[in-house]
Amino acid sequence: GEIVVTHLATGDFPFVRYRTGDVGVIDNGLCDCGRSLPRLRDLQGRTTDFVVAADGTVMHGLALIYVIRDLSGIKSFKITQETRQLTRVDIIAEPGFEPTSLQTIVAGFKRRLGEQVDVQAQVVAAIQPERSGKYRYVISHAIDNSSRGDGLA
Repeated sequence: GEIVVTHLATGDFPFVRYRTGDVGVIDNGLCDCGRSLPRLRDLQGRTTDFVVAADGTVMHGLALIYVIRDLSGIKSFKITQETRQLTRVDIIAEPGFEPTSLQTIVAGFKRRLGEQVDVQAQVVAAIQPERSGKYRYVISHAIDNSSRGDGLA
């Protein structure tokens, strides 16, 4: 899930539920030191990619991730928006995966991106990391920095 932190040690400017933009995997095991606090097992990548609907609406990639995250049997996934008219979804399945989940993903993406968008969801054996070695959940080739609307152009 997304890593959100709260830091209250500085009285002047505390961080409360600060969204880091990172996605990680929690480790349910106990620390060797005996503490029972949650631990981070793996850092998976960033959540900050944006996508653009067929009508030009820019939205956070989480709008698409939310369609997938609650489905059973999905070990990992990668969403690649090739154009405003084509989005691909690669899924690595694990026990409990239902083949009907692919239709659920397609329908959910179409509701967000536009009914006319071609959404291609498929189960794959592996998802290749980026050149940096990191994994990104959402990649959009359909948006340019000038249309992000977040001042980062």
